[in-house]
Amino acid sequence: MAMLLYPEKSIRYLYEVGNYGGIRRAAEALDVDPAAISRQLSQLAREMQLPLLERRGRNVVLTEAGKLLAEDYAHTHQRRSQLDRQLKDLRHKRGGSIKLRVGQGMVDEVVRHVLQPFSQTYPDVFIDILSGDMQTTVSLIAKGDVDMAVGFGPIGPPGLKCLSFHRGPICAVVHSQHPIADYSQIEVAALVNYSLIGMDKNFGIQSYMNAMFSQEGFIFSPAYSCNLFSSAIALSQAGMGIAFMTAKVVEDDLIAKNLVTVPIHHRIARESQCHLLRSADHRFTPAAQHLWQLLVTFFEGTAGAV
Repeated sequence: MAMLLYPEKSIRYLYEVGNYGGIRRAAEALDVDPAAISRQLSQLAREMQLPLLERRGRNVVLTEAGKLLAEDYAHTHQRRSQLDRQLKDLRHKRGGSIKLRVGQGMVDEVVRHVLQPFSQTYPDVFIDILSGDMQTTVSLIAKGDVDMAVGFGPIGPPGLKCLSFHRGPICAVVHSQHPIADYSQIEVAALVNYSLIGMDKNFGIQSYMNAMFSQEGFIFSPAYSCNLFSSAIALSQAGMGIAFMTAKVVEDDLIAKNLVTVPIHHRIARESQCHLLRSADHRFTPAAQHLWQLLVTFFEGTAGAV
């Protein structure tokens, strides 16, 4: 069968199912109906006249044929990403381009202390700045869709080059008139008595909160869940609950928005980390290498590597 007849969309679904270990998890990541993925993969298996998936315990894994198709998709996708970057360079007539992904809570710092001096050295480099959760960030770097990233979470992901830095403490963020606003610190057990503001499950801060509550024998049960830090801050500012962030994230908002940070008295809160991430196989341009070094220098100066 000629390569041109291979349905790229179906093979992409196959790749994502192998990547996430199941049709339902892949569907959630892609925001697609699981039944649609299942139908397309069944059709693909019939066209290939080969089984592409097999069940192993509670997970679904790729067969040998499935792995070959998924690997070909990954290589093709990487080549196309590289081509896209090169064409973008020509389109913008720039001195190159860099895709940088930054966790929402660290964008302001990175812009002020890293991108500003970088632009003075490389004014003609086009920078595509993205923001989002750690899980998606790791996936994008692995696919070659992002050059480097700044993420926040409990564990530096495997398979990527990762430098980790202390970021804590994680704090309860409340309106200045909130009952806990005058506390010097607060125990996890005391937090369960109040309305809590959580973040999407893929956010690093939410992973930390879930881990702390679990260690203390509780389940984190928020009254609100957000996918933007600005939404969580707005809810906290309105006195509607307790948000959770590191003090660095909200230091500029404390006075302007009448907010207070109360450190959480827990080892995990004190030892929270951020991570600089890049592919171990991706060779940087001189401009990208300079940006990476600026990031390293900044986070070393503000936190200290672990």
